[in-house]
Amino acid sequence: MCGVFATACIDNDYDLANINTDNIAIGDETSRFEAPLAKVYVSLADINSNDQVRIDQIFNEADTWLPTQLPDTDENGAYADVQRLLNDLTYVNDRLLPDLLDEMGTNPEKLDAVATLLQQNYYDDFAGVLPGVSQTEFKEAFVEAFTSNAVLRDALSQEVKSLAGDYLTNLDVNMDDLSYEIGHIDLSDEVVNMLCDNLDPAETPDPKNTLHLAGEIDNRLPLTLEIAPSFLNTQVSFSTTVLANSPENALPETRLLANDLRTIVQNARVDIPIVIRKYYPGKGFDNTSEQQTQMQINLYLIKRGALKFDL
Repeated sequence: MCGVFATACIDNDYDLANINTDNIAIGDETSRFEAPLAKVYVSLADINSNDQVRIDQIFNEADTWLPTQLPDTDENGAYADVQRLLNDLTYVNDRLLPDLLDEMGTNPEKLDAVATLLQQNYYDDFAGVLPGVSQTEFKEAFVEAFTSNAVLRDALSQEVKSLAGDYLTNLDVNMDDLSYEIGHIDLSDEVVNMLCDNLDPAETPDPKNTLHLAGEIDNRLPLTLEIAPSFLNTQVSFSTTVLANSPENALPETRLLANDLRTIVQNARVDIPIVIRKYYPGKGFDNTSEQQTQMQINLYLIKRGALKFDL
């Protein structure tokens, strides 16, 4: 997390760097000024389930259980509807799992991936179907039985369906909130006063002199998220959808009162609850360091109305 402030005036030709008058105002009720506030860098190491499993590890196994051709698509590609995985058995049992089993019968790579996962994590579950087969021999025996023995294939399919269904419908995506200490932002009292002194009160109808928090999120994750950031000890909170693999997710403008900004500048903490909506296999998590930035949140201030200087 880092906080920065470099006032940028985008209203006419004002140059805040050259102000040396003791007591003036710049602009009027139609003016608009922007200033960077802070950046939040989110890595894979930050995004963990309540059971402290990293998010990419959760979906690595889901990749094996999901059919390659998913039934839902949008402009970003094919995706798994994560909330339907958790809450809609028909979606899993009647759409995804039949497609998985069909693909195992026609795609050697998918069959190999499933057999490898079963050998590593679920060997004991097949003791009754493939008795006397050691774990070392399991993968070869599974592939041979699935492709060559119709009776065993039915039994193996039922076990695969049970394991895959259990994993997907209990996907460990109850995520820990992201929490970041902003610390003290290097913004002088004079500048804070300039932004806050003439703000209209919260109850003002159709206010003209206002301050808003805004920003955008660069999301490199193959996940569409719902987030609801809130700043501790302030009234500042909002919710928004963050699209997967998108560098330009605009945040809604959220009004700040004077005390909100003063608190944020002094020592604020932002807590960010996360809900995962969609997962796009093959769109991310590949060869990524757990410390590499996966999501960057850029926050800035928007001041509308005149700036009051009391220097």
